[in-house]
Amino acid sequence: MRDFTNQRFVEDHSANPFVEDLFVDQPDSMPGVARIHHPVFSQIRESVESLLQGGESGRFSSGLGRLFLLTAPEAGYGKSHLVARLRDHLGAIASTLFLPFDRSRPVAWPVALSSSLRQFSTLTRSRHLSVTLLEEFSRFFLSRLVLDCLEAGQLKPRECPEDASRVKAEFLTLFGPDSDSKILAWLDKRADDLARHSDPEFSRRLGMGRTELAFWTRVFVDLNLREIGTLDRLRGLSNGEARERLLQLLRIATDYRPVMLVADGLDGFYDSETAGMEIAEILNGIRERVPRTVSLVCVNDDVWSSVFANHLPGAWLDRLNGETIPLRPIGPEAAGDLVRLRLRRTRLSENAAAKFTQRLGDEHLWIDAQTRLTPRLVLRQASDLWRREAKQFLTQPVVHDDYEDIADEPLSNLTDKAAFFAQLQREVETSSRQGNVAEEMPPPLPQVAPAPAPAPFSSSPAPAIDRVSEPAPGTNPFQAAPTPVREVELTGIDSIINDIRGSGKTVVSETPEHRFGAEPAAPAMKHEATPPPAPAPQPQPARQPEAASNAFSGGFTPPTGGPVSTGFTQAATAPAPSPRAAAPLTRAALEQMLAQRERDLLAGPALALDLERLGRFVRTVGAMHAALAQQEERYPSSRTVCLRWSVRDHSVLTGFESPRNVYFWNNLLQQSLASNRQEKIAAFSHPSEPFDPSLFSSFGFSPAVIRGRVDIIEMNDRELAMIYAAERVLRDHERGADAEKVAQLITLHLDPLWRRIIQPL
Repeated sequence: MRDFTNQRFVEDHSANPFVEDLFVDQPDSMPGVARIHHPVFSQIRESVESLLQGGESGRFSSGLGRLFLLTAPEAGYGKSHLVARLRDHLGAIASTLFLPFDRSRPVAWPVALSSSLRQFSTLTRSRHLSVTLLEEFSRFFLSRLVLDCLEAGQLKPRECPEDASRVKAEFLTLFGPDSDSKILAWLDKRADDLARHSDPEFSRRLGMGRTELAFWTRVFVDLNLREIGTLDRLRGLSNGEARERLLQLLRIATDYRPVMLVADGLDGFYDSETAGMEIAEILNGIRERVPRTVSLVCVNDDVWSSVFANHLPGAWLDRLNGETIPLRPIGPEAAGDLVRLRLRRTRLSENAAAKFTQRLGDEHLWIDAQTRLTPRLVLRQASDLWRREAKQFLTQPVVHDDYEDIADEPLSNLTDKAAFFAQLQREVETSSRQGNVAEEMPPPLPQVAPAPAPAPFSSSPAPAIDRVSEPAPGTNPFQAAPTPVREVELTGIDSIINDIRGSGKTVVSETPEHRFGAEPAAPAMKHEATPPPAPAPQPQPARQPEAASNAFSGGFTPPTGGPVSTGFTQAATAPAPSPRAAAPLTRAALEQMLAQRERDLLAGPALALDLERLGRFVRTVGAMHAALAQQEERYPSSRTVCLRWSVRDHSVLTGFESPRNVYFWNNLLQQSLASNRQEKIAAFSHPSEPFDPSLFSSFGFSPAVIRGRVDIIEMNDRELAMIYAAERVLRDHERGADAEKVAQLITLHLDPLWRRIIQPL
């Protein structure tokens, strides 16, 4: 049985992985090799992402679309591969349409309209959603029509079945056929009136008159209400009618999300005298009438000369080649990456794959300046080598790294090289001097210093990826300037609620005199005086990160085998306040309880950021916070729920996943960019679990997009201890009679944290 299993394993994994020398659109083929044509990839990606700037519909009504001419000297340079990588990267950021240019059908506007409708009706924004692109932007169109009539005063709020805020935020489900709302049936009766009385600015932004606006309103209402036979009225049109309808459809679609149009596979038109004119007419028409589009024309030089360059008038030719991007040969590093990526389909070890790649490069002189490498040429060279010598590489035993592998060149070859020994002697002398200095300097004596004042939660957006210089040690790179002091009066939790909602006064916790952990000069409410804080704990000889879980329990066991400071002993032996105390719970007593918990945590083992625990606490308090509309959502690759807080006409999407889960954060950013909401993504960071925003750049997002959407909430040990202390106290009292009061006081105590999370970028 063992021999049969091993034989089958070899047979399954010995197939030639380089047979497919063309791009194959399969999940295991994506995202390809990042080094292949990376500058071209970045240029086109940034042009699409630039269309997202501004955030609101209506700011993109002027200007022209972008058109890139992607050329290559011959076939095999990776044009189709590059297009597939762009489409996969853009995902939910922009829709991708392939223009129907091939010899099997005429190049005409009716064919382009039919193909666009088919693709919009079958493609979805995400593989996890069942809503098609056509349904998605049609519902957005209907919601914008209703909101426009409400804002213009043509429709009274009491006449609309739904509130304007819900129409704006929940249009995707509200205008669906399975919705429990009556707004779609109501719109079915009022469609003509709304289109006729809409604001002229709305029609101008979409590039159509009110008659065309009424036409598309009826089409989209029928599409979402009745579905069957809706698109029949868009078939059988003349060439001119199809042109107008396609341009109107693209204007409506791009009002919601940009569109990337691709014209590829034009080789069948080689030496055609008319195809160039017909293709150029459609491309130029879309570029001039639909500003939020990026078009890619992918051709080889021979096709460009025979179809376009020799058959187009100068004006049309100049419009097509205005932004020409020629693809260059790839380098040896990218070629090696491409080969190793294919070898992962086999059972070759990393060591054997490296030797295979090295052998391939040596045979074909990859490092020679005269060698011109293309992706297809590299794959065919690798396929030939695999057919000849695959058995030799597959039968090689797996050898673990030893001294001979590390020292590629025998040490005996270096004995006659004076430079080697001179450098070695200098390194030995330098190391010796550093060791002597270290031995002569006595270790510094421990100093007892007062505990530093707690810093408020930082309040600035994530930094740019390309930093010029690193911040000075001990400073917070995300710290913002302090807010001006305002003379206000603390009125309790009601003041916080009103202020977050946009009314009422600012609470005292925002002012410098009443920040986290600072004792007020005079009590703002009538309660017992807060006792003075205990002396700050003395620094420990060493912290043990492996014992960080003790910090979550509120108490801990002192480490053995070392001196214990006075502050440490006091924090360890001090009894925690009991939630069952007979005396009534007051704010002063709770503040004292929280302060003691914080001191215990800070005096114990090193604190570590537990994102799952933090998420449970924020979710619990957020559900009870009267000023926040909290909604729990789950995204792919997420083990915990995400929280969406809606406040002051914008939303905050907070994730509690580790920054190592790059696929979750990448998907979250794509969903946020595609949502057309005014929102940001909040992520927590602590020295034990730092969040580096550059992880988004590995997926191709530009620094401008990251700064505009991602907000990193930096926390130090003091701030983390405050959260853990509040979480433990809330958990201790969750079944007691004072549970509701404790929750309100903790909400008031951590008011700067809630403000920091909801602060817009």
